[in-house]
Amino acid sequence: MAKKIRLNNDQWNRLQRLANQNGKSAPNEPADVSHRLWSNGLVASDRKGCEYLTDQGARRLSQGR
Repeated sequence: MAKKIRLNNDQWNRLQRLANQNGKSAPNEPADVSHRLWSNGLVASDRKGCEYLTDQGARRLSQGR
């Protein structure tokens, strides 16, 4: 079983927003929140800079707060 990555409120809310928006967010979200999520493989970005929830991010979200 993978280690559960601890997330602060902003990071947790970011994952929830991505899940609720069909996996895509606008590129103008705060970078400090997304950097940790991106570096842990929970989110990625497309060529336009829009972030999306990865499979790993969806698994982390399903683990609960």
